[in-house]
Amino acid sequence: MNPMPVASKIEGIYHEYHQTSNYLRKLKKKLFTSKYKLKKLRKYTNPQQNNFLDVGCSIGATVEAAHRLGYNATGIDLDDSVIKQAKQLFPGCHFDTLTLDDLQAKNLKFNLIYCAEVIEHVPDPHEFLESISAVLSKGAVLYITTPDAGHRKVPKDFLSWRQVTPPEHIVFFSKKTMSRLLTKHGFEVIKFKWSHRANLRVICRKK
Repeated sequence: MNPMPVASKIEGIYHEYHQTSNYLRKLKKKLFTSKYKLKKLRKYTNPQQNNFLDVGCSIGATVEAAHRLGYNATGIDLDDSVIKQAKQLFPGCHFDTLTLDDLQAKNLKFNLIYCAEVIEHVPDPHEFLESISAVLSKGAVLYITTPDAGHRKVPKDFLSWRQVTPPEHIVFFSKKTMSRLLTKHGFEVIKFKWSHRANLRVICRKK
């Protein structure tokens, strides 16, 4: 997208985000699928370290799933309205309306960060990865999902792809460009999980 939206405009987009009602309707399913994914991710983490963070947590289903698996679970989001709902739905977890920079100022470190369908919304992915790295312990695991711009199902007319929705989705990645980004910021790619949909799912580790 050119020009990229400024930070204040992005924050405005995600205040009372229009997708929240859909997430609420699918809450039970999201809890189930999140718990399943986290069980798979757990084999890559140190069992003695259990600080979990969901970046862009929305109503908190994945945070609650992590809590049920024994993690000290935290979720952050730019939308204060969803954070209020998450606190009501899942009082056993920690939720806050914070940016990663705000979190970094608290000197907190995490061993597993879950970041689903967020990075495509961010105007500066390099700054975003730097901020994530700053709150990850050495050897910790990062799980990122985002639309896969290099997938065979993406139309040749890229702008007609349903994932191109500026000013929401503004940055896109293929496996090659995602690997390059992660490597540049000190992450080792463990694996890209297979998906029949045009969706990247990457597990990586902070070196």
